[in-house]
Amino acid sequence: MSSINRALIFQGGGSLGAYEAGAYKAMNEDVSAYLKREGRGQEPLFHIVSGTSIGSINAALLVSYVKENKTWEGSGERLIEFWEYLSTKSTVDNMPHFKDYWDFWHRLDRRIASGESARRYYSTKEFIMKGVPNVFVPQTPSLDNRFFDPSNTWYLYDSKPLKDSLEKFAKFPISTSFENNEPRLLLVAVDVQEATPVVFDSYEKEDGTRKSEYGKYGRVRSDGSLSKNSDIRAFEHVIRYDDGIQSDFVLASCSVPVNYDYTKLNVETRMLVKEGPDGSRTMEDNNQPTSNGATNLRYFWDGGLLANTPLRQTILAHRDYWIRVRKLEHEIPRLRYGIINLHPAKQEYLPTDYDGVVDRKNDIIYHDRTLFDENVAILLSDFAMFAKSLMSLAEEMGASKEVLKRMLEEKTRVIYLGTGEQVSYKDLLKGRVDVDFVVRLERKNDTHTISNKTFDFSESTIRQLIQDGYKETKEQMKEVIARVRREFSNT
Repeated sequence: MSSINRALIFQGGGSLGAYEAGAYKAMNEDVSAYLKREGRGQEPLFHIVSGTSIGSINAALLVSYVKENKTWEGSGERLIEFWEYLSTKSTVDNMPHFKDYWDFWHRLDRRIASGESARRYYSTKEFIMKGVPNVFVPQTPSLDNRFFDPSNTWYLYDSKPLKDSLEKFAKFPISTSFENNEPRLLLVAVDVQEATPVVFDSYEKEDGTRKSEYGKYGRVRSDGSLSKNSDIRAFEHVIRYDDGIQSDFVLASCSVPVNYDYTKLNVETRMLVKEGPDGSRTMEDNNQPTSNGATNLRYFWDGGLLANTPLRQTILAHRDYWIRVRKLEHEIPRLRYGIINLHPAKQEYLPTDYDGVVDRKNDIIYHDRTLFDENVAILLSDFAMFAKSLMSLAEEMGASKEVLKRMLEEKTRVIYLGTGEQVSYKDLLKGRVDVDFVVRLERKNDTHTISNKTFDFSESTIRQLIQDGYKETKEQMKEVIARVRREFSNT
C-alpha cells in the first residue's frame, strides 16, 4: 500500500479569499484533531498547498508560516489576521441609518435591494473608484488613443499595496523541501502571449534547481551549434528561481486582466532545433533573439483564466515529482485533496435583475469544474490496475516476458500534455496517480450577494466571510470525518 499525500487547493475569488481563511481554520482544527486521535499527529496537515489568484496569496501565506514556524499550529489565526489587515471601512459603513433606510423600502417592495445588499453594492462602488489602502489603488486612467472614444477609457489599478501587505505577513523567497518535511507550494499564472498555465513550484526539480518550464517542447540547442549531438530535449521557456518563489510570482497569479497591468517576469527563451525531411537542422522561427538562452521580459495574467481551481496542475506536478525527482515509478503516494469552492455551482433562485444575472454568470464561469479531471485521473488509475492484472494473468498462462515487453513499448495515440510527446503503453502504467478521496467544501451564496462581491473588502463583509467560512466548513467537516472513518478504517 502506497503512502498518502494530502493537498489543499485554494480557488481565486478576490475578497472571497477571506472565506477561505475561515474555512481553512476549521479544516486545520478538525483534521489536526483527527490525526492526533489516530496517533498520526506527527504527519503534515497538508503535503501540497496549491492556489490561483487570491488563492495563491492564501497558499503562499500558509506555506511561509509553516516553513518559518515549523508547525501548522497557529497558521489559521495568521491567515485571518492577514485578512483583517486587508479590510477597510467604506463610507456607507459609517452611515448609521443607511441599512435601515434600504430595509424599509425592501419590506414594501421585494424588488428593491435589502440594506445589507445595498451596503455591499455601494461599498464596492467606492472601492472601485477610490481603491482599498492595503490591496489596490487607482492609477491615472488611460485615454483611448485608438478610437478616440471617451467611454473607452481604461481604468487600471496598482497592486503594489497588496504586494506590500503580502510581504508584511510572509517571508520571501519561499523554498521548501520534502526532506525537511515542509509543504509544497504550487501557484498558477498565465503567460499572456502563450495562453498557457505556468506553475511555480517551491520544490526542486530533478536537476536540483527550482524553475518553471513551459511552451513548446523539443530539441534545444545547448552549445550554439546545429550538430545532431549538440542539443537536448527541453521546453522553450524557463523561469529560474533557485532561492525560491518570489512575491512577484504570487502577484503574477493575481494580475486580473483589464483591472491590473501585466506582471512582468524575466524568462529565459531557448531556441528549438527543427529537423527537415533530409536531416537538415535549422532553428525554429519563434520571433526570439538568435542567441540561445536569452533572458527577456514576458507578461503574465491571473491564473484563474485557465485554472481557477488548479486540480489538474496539482495532479501533474505530484506525478512528475515522484517520477522524475524521487525516481519512484510505481506506488507513488496516493493523493487526497480538498477544494474550497468560492463560487457556488447551485443557486436555488433565478436572478431577474441585471446585477443578479451578472453575479450568477461570474459564479458559473469561475466555479469548480474539476469533476472531469478527477474522473480522468481515477479512470487512468483503474485502467492501469486492470492492465497489470491482465499482464500477470498472461504470464501465468505462458506469455513470455519478451512479448509483454514489446507490447508495453509500443506507442499509443496518447500525447502527454506536459511535453506533447507520444507515449508508450509502459508510460501509461508508470506513475499512476491514485486519487482516492476528495473533499469539496462549498460556500453558500446568501441572498444579499452582488456581482462585484470580489471587490468588497469592507470590514463587515470580510468579517462575515471569515465567520461563514468557519461555520459552514465546520458543518461540512462532520460528514468528511465520518467518511474518512468509514472508508479507511481498515486500510
